[in-house]
Amino acid sequence: MICRLTGRLAGVSEDAVVLELGGVGYEVLVPAAAWPELQSRLGQEVTLFTVQYFEGNPAGANLVPRLIGFLSEADRAFFNLFTRVKGISTRRALRAMGLPTCELAAAIERGDARLLSTLPEIGKKTAAQIIAELQGRMERFLSSAAAAAPAPEFTQAQQIALDILVRWGDRRADAQRWIAAAVRADPTLTEPDAIVRAAYRIKQGAGTE
Repeated sequence: MICRLTGRLAGVSEDAVVLELGGVGYEVLVPAAAWPELQSRLGQEVTLFTVQYFEGNPAGANLVPRLIGFLSEADRAFFNLFTRVKGISTRRALRAMGLPTCELAAAIERGDARLLSTLPEIGKKTAAQIIAELQGRMERFLSSAAAAAPAPEFTQAQQIALDILVRWGDRRADAQRWIAAAVRADPTLTEPDAIVRAAYRIKQGAGTE
């Protein structure tokens, strides 16, 4: 089993990267929360902690081998627990992991179904199921900061931009990701309208990768 890959980050899309190692390009699926950091490290050497699985119908003959990569061993361990929840498939878990692992773990421990239900493909029923199955098992993924804070620390301007994007119909977890990526790329962004425009450029770039 391939459990770790280190190579040059040759390509990044919203749900996968291409890691070049020894002249071979490996397509690696990644969780949503990892995308902004990986995008900022394009062309650099990175290490991904991986899980290997086969995608397709086990009853058929068209199973496709896939690799999933995470920025840390803790992220990988969380994913392995997360996908044990009834109804959480591999692809669904990757899309739902739109916040850092420590924040997801803190939300589960708090029983914060409202926050969890804002994640992509996680409705109220699934959020309740996640809490029922995983609450009390998240301690190793928590940091003191994550346990105390229900959401990323945004400035007032960033929070206003986040509220605008949510009112326009974007999922909160997605909007948080786009804003974080935008201000990481340009720390001079201090006005809500400028942050919104930059976040939407990140969104549009993700859609065209």
